[in-house]
Amino acid sequence: MATDIAKIIESMLAEKGPLVLREMESVLPRDGIPNLYDAIWYHLETGGKRLRPVLAIVTCEALGCDSKKILPFAAACELLHNWLLVHDDVEDGDTVRRDKPAVWVKYGLGHGVNIGDMMAQKVFELILNSQKKGVDEKTVFRLVKVMTNTAVRTSEGQAMDMNMRKSDSPTEKEYMEMVTLKTGYYFTVPMVGGAIVAKAGDDVVKKIIDFGRLVGPAFQISDDLLDLTEGKGRGEIGADIKEGKRSILVVHAAAKAGAAEKKKLFEILNKPREKTTKEDVLWVKRLFEKHQSIKYARQKADELVKKSRAITKTLKPELREILDYFADYVIKRKK
Repeated sequence: MATDIAKIIESMLAEKGPLVLREMESVLPRDGIPNLYDAIWYHLETGGKRLRPVLAIVTCEALGCDSKKILPFAAACELLHNWLLVHDDVEDGDTVRRDKPAVWVKYGLGHGVNIGDMMAQKVFELILNSQKKGVDEKTVFRLVKVMTNTAVRTSEGQAMDMNMRKSDSPTEKEYMEMVTLKTGYYFTVPMVGGAIVAKAGDDVVKKIIDFGRLVGPAFQISDDLLDLTEGKGRGEIGADIKEGKRSILVVHAAAKAGAAEKKKLFEILNKPREKTTKEDVLWVKRLFEKHQSIKYARQKADELVKKSRAITKTLKPELREILDYFADYVIKRKK
């Protein structure tokens, strides 16, 4: 069943992803000032699943709306995601993204910051372009409002993430608050936009928000797990450990570990990235295995998705099915 769902979602991504790229081309020329537009397209064409914009499209379609109307907002969601990745690599010191040099490495730190800044402005230009697709001005204003709120909340979550890297006593409550802000909002906004463009009622929008606040953190937990297996396209396994991130795995293992283990865990996490060895990463991974933190993280993601079913079962069948499919996909994906 999981394989079937993966095939269904990946087929949707393959079909609808190119529509999103074409929409981004409407505001992002491929020629122009060097180290700007060429750099944006370098990053966009390194890959990515286009999961968020496709979520916007399928939500809109499931609610009976012409998908052409949602394309500018869907493209804005993809650009938001990639703007955040460009800046995230700068903040975390990641040198590889999707198995290629990160933007700031290829084009320089100053350009990296400016490239992200330009992408941020183009997010809102795309949303304003919704009027060209027949979306009325009041609805466009609502889209701008929800996107602005998403960008603010995501930045708050990123600050909490960076602040937690200095804590040697992180709690699961703090972690969940952080990922709800950092990941929950911008995982949710594509579906909210799709519902708004489709003129869904406030009750439907509220249910979609509640759904996203569960599945968004589940998505982040699956990312925490992928970092230990597939490496998330950053050129190495355990990059989160080298960055000192207080993932749910760290939070759980620290709560279960003895005093000596906990001391060593945070000594490794607090090392400068370049001084963290492969042996350090392996030691932390073994600690996670010893205290069943990997198993716990998987159970936590499954639990969040299970809770989301209580919300989706109250939605119309077409929307319920697609949201349930995506919820399963995000926690069982392999990359």
